[in-house]
Amino acid sequence: MIDTHLHLWNPDTIPRAWLAGVPDLDRAMLLEDYRLVSARAGIGTAVHVETDVDDEGLERELAEVATVMRGNPLVRAAVVGGRPGRPGFEAWLDGVAHLPGVVGLRRVFHGLDGEPEAFLTASLAEDLRRLGEQGLLFELCVRPDQLQTAIRLVDACPATNFVLDHLGRPDVAAGVTAAWSDGLGRLADRKNVVAKLSGLIECAAGADWNTETFRPFFELALGRFGPDRLVWGSNWPVCELGGSLERWVVATRSLLEGHSESVRNAVLEGNARRIYRLH
Repeated sequence: MIDTHLHLWNPDTIPRAWLAGVPDLDRAMLLEDYRLVSARAGIGTAVHVETDVDDEGLERELAEVATVMRGNPLVRAAVVGGRPGRPGFEAWLDGVAHLPGVVGLRRVFHGLDGEPEAFLTASLAEDLRRLGEQGLLFELCVRPDQLQTAIRLVDACPATNFVLDHLGRPDVAAGVTAAWSDGLGRLADRKNVVAKLSGLIECAAGADWNTETFRPFFELALGRFGPDRLVWGSNWPVCELGGSLERWVVATRSLLEGHSESVRNAVLEGNARRIYRLH
C-alpha cells in the first residue's frame, strides 16, 4: 500500500502560521511517529507533501525532506512547496526540478483570502506551464467553490499533470452537493487530472463518521475519474483529528471491497507508482 499524502513537521524548526489555529497538531510530527503507525496499517511506501510553511521556511522544508528521503526507504518521493505566480519562480524551479525524489509542487489555495477565483492569475498559469515542461506535476488543494476556477487553470496548462487533493474537499456533512459533483465531474473530463482519495476525515469536521459516510463521495469520484486516475493518501497527521491513519485505512479497504482486485490494486498502489514515478 502506498501513501501519497504524508506530512512531516516540527514547529521548532520551521514556522507554519496555520498550526496556531490547530493546537492538537501544533507539535512535532516526525518520521519515527509515522513509521510506527504506517507499519501497523500496512503502508510500505510514502510520498511527502509540503506542509504550507510560511514563505521563509520553504528552503528549510526542502532541505529537511531531502534529508528524510536520503535516510530511509519509506519516503520515496516528494511534492514540494513553492510560490508559482510570484517573481523569481522560474529561477527557483530550475534549482529544484531535478533534485532526487522531487516529482511535483503544491500550493494550498483553499485557505487564501478573497474571492474563489482570486488565486488564478496569468503569471500562475505561466509558471505551471513551466512545471509541465520540467516533467513535474502540480497538486491542486482547493475548496468546492474554487473547483470552477481550478478547471480554468487546468485548461490553461494542457501539458501539465494535476492531482486534485482530497477529492476537492467536499463538505461531507452536507452530502453530495451539485456544486461539488459538477466541479469534480468537469475536472475529470480533463485527462491531465487525477484525483486523490484523501482528507475526507478532515472534511467530515468531526469524529462522527463511518465508512458509509464517505461512500457516495468515493463512488462518484471512482465513476468519474475511473480506476486508473484515482490514488490514495492518508493525510497523516491531519487524519488524526476525528480519526486515525489505521481507521482511515480500514475504511478505504471497506470502500474498495466490492470492486475487483485490479481496481483495488490500482487505487492503493499501482496508480501511485506511475503518477509519482516510484520505481
